[in-house]
Amino acid sequence: MMSKFVYRCNCGKFKSKLTGLPVNSYVCHCHSCVAAGRYVDEKFGSKNTSVLRKGGAYITTFTAANVEFEQPDFTDAEQHVDLLGWLKMGQNGEPFRAYTKCCGTLVFTLATKKLSTYCGLNGNCIYLNDGITPLQPSSEPINIMTKFAFDEDQVPEPKCNYVPLGFLWNVVKNVLIPLPFASAFKGKDAMFYNEKSTLDTVPITWE
Repeated sequence: MMSKFVYRCNCGKFKSKLTGLPVNSYVCHCHSCVAAGRYVDEKFGSKNTSVLRKGGAYITTFTAANVEFEQPDFTDAEQHVDLLGWLKMGQNGEPFRAYTKCCGTLVFTLATKKLSTYCGLNGNCIYLNDGITPLQPSSEPINIMTKFAFDEDQVPEPKCNYVPLGFLWNVVKNVLIPLPFASAFKGKDAMFYNEKSTLDTVPITWE
C-alpha cells in the first residue's frame, strides 16, 4: 500500500496530501536555508512550525505527482496571494521560499516555475494520515552543506561537507532531466510567486 501523509502549517489553513515516499530528506546547514528559517521564526515569534532542526533546515522533497494541494486552491491566484508570503535572500535573491501568513510556517523551501515537477517542503510539517501525529524518520536525516554552517563544529552526525552523490543524482533525475511524462504541479502559475505576492527580504549578514 502506498504511504499517505498530511502536510500542513501550524494552524492548518495550509494543507496538502502527500503520497509515496520523499525523493530526499536532509537537514541543510547552508547560510541561506538557516537564515530563512530564523527570519520566519523571529517574524512570527516562534509560534509556527519551524523548519529548523538541530541547527539546520529540515527539508523533504517530493515530486509534483505526489503532492495534492487542498488549501488553498492553487488554481485560484487570489487564494495563493492571500495565504502565502515569499522570501528572497538579499536584494538580488530569487523568491522561491514561501511561508503562511496565518501562522508563519515556512512551507516551501524550494518552489519555482523552473522546477515545477519538484518541490522542497518543510520536513517538520509532515504528519501521519491522522493529520496530528508528526512523521518520525526511520533514521536521522543526514546533515548536508556543513562546510557552510554558521557553526560547523556544532553540526551533529551524520553529516556531509557538501551534498552526497545520491542526493545529486535524485536532483538530476527529477529536475534537470525530468521524464517526458513527469507531472507538474496543478495550477502551477498560481502556486508560485507573482507580482501581487507579499515579498520579504532576508538580510545577508555573513559576507
